[in-house]
Amino acid sequence: MAIDGQNERKPEYINRRQLLKYSVQGAAAGAFSSTFPAQAIAANFSKEPAKNGKIVVVGAGAFGGWTALHLLRKGYTVTLIDQFGAGNSQASSGGETRLIRAYYDDPVYVDMARRAITLWKENEPRMGQKLLHQNGLLLFNYPSSKAESAVAIYKKAGMPLEKVSLDDAVKRWPQIGTEGLDHILYDPNAGYLDARKGCHAVCNLFIKEGGTFLQKQVKQESIKGGKATSITLSDDSVLEADQFVFACGPWLVRLFPELTKKLKVTRALCFFFASPPGQSDLMENKLPTWMDRDMTGPFRSFGVPGSDFRGFKIGLTPPDNNVTDRFDTYHRIARQEELDMALNVIARRFPKMVGQPLIEQRVCQYTITPDSDFILDTHPEADNLWLMGGDSGHGYKQGASFGEMAANTVIGEKEKLKKFALKRLIG
Repeated sequence: MAIDGQNERKPEYINRRQLLKYSVQGAAAGAFSSTFPAQAIAANFSKEPAKNGKIVVVGAGAFGGWTALHLLRKGYTVTLIDQFGAGNSQASSGGETRLIRAYYDDPVYVDMARRAITLWKENEPRMGQKLLHQNGLLLFNYPSSKAESAVAIYKKAGMPLEKVSLDDAVKRWPQIGTEGLDHILYDPNAGYLDARKGCHAVCNLFIKEGGTFLQKQVKQESIKGGKATSITLSDDSVLEADQFVFACGPWLVRLFPELTKKLKVTRALCFFFASPPGQSDLMENKLPTWMDRDMTGPFRSFGVPGSDFRGFKIGLTPPDNNVTDRFDTYHRIARQEELDMALNVIARRFPKMVGQPLIEQRVCQYTITPDSDFILDTHPEADNLWLMGGDSGHGYKQGASFGEMAANTVIGEKEKLKKFALKRLIG
């Protein structure tokens, strides 16, 4: 892997024991050796002068990790906490891959996705590994699909989005099946992110730049006189700070039940099928990522072809997917009828994959708001305690830029966005 013209080297990963050791010691910047030369590491970022403020961020997923990193670069003393570790399998951000695209009919998310792509590109040299893969995105559209608003946003922003006839699509991508489709939209700038690795990379970079990471569970917060004063951890230790950001995915439902009554934690399924031997056209360098806009619902299935030799990924959201009351206790096993749904997608869209065995399956989960918009707001009883979440199944792609927005909002450089207000979820 070569990045920004540097020689190819294997990324150096930090094991759990090292990570805990360095986090307890304050995570001095010199504790980690980079896989890239010093001039590449110093190219883009420098930490601002120290500010008089301590901030605690709870949750090291796509939202919390990037928020902590941006706050640290603003000059604040930041502690990042996660009960299971960055990129863990129980988290919404813990999968192998996540799509990244600007295909939205809302300019807020379009801008955030574009900014996120820029942030990943800027930070990859410092992370020492390639995590953003812009191999394009195919949008399978049906006669009833309503894509006009998103297409108009692309056009206004000057972003490429190509409408491809079915005949031309089959010539360009003979691997796909077009049964029942009206046309295909192709976004060459979209693609996918290495999700779990990305969480590790952000957390490691945060530590390397001087942040403190703790793998501990938060039991409760303490609020007095309209301010959050501290949090108590599972070992009964207490952390005090000037600001607190809770970006802990479905655990927001546990920690703040009175504020999150309208949140749902939902199951999402990922199936990985063995790529046929010698079929390089089913790998990510030959086939774009894809989303299927079914007539009966938006984006009912999606996938990433053959990335990192992990198999051909089919992702979908089943009809029976509400696990709010047991999200951390149920067995994450897909049902036979759900596997059949994935097999039907393969039969209809990827005929070369028919008959290939299932080699891995995952039940992921995400926290959805009624309107699918994110949450970024202060607690009604504490103006220095922030709730951040509601990824709604599309949060990873904006994590880098949403974290930047959160950092700027927490320190008062940016106004809170009404779109992400907490009051829409209360009651």
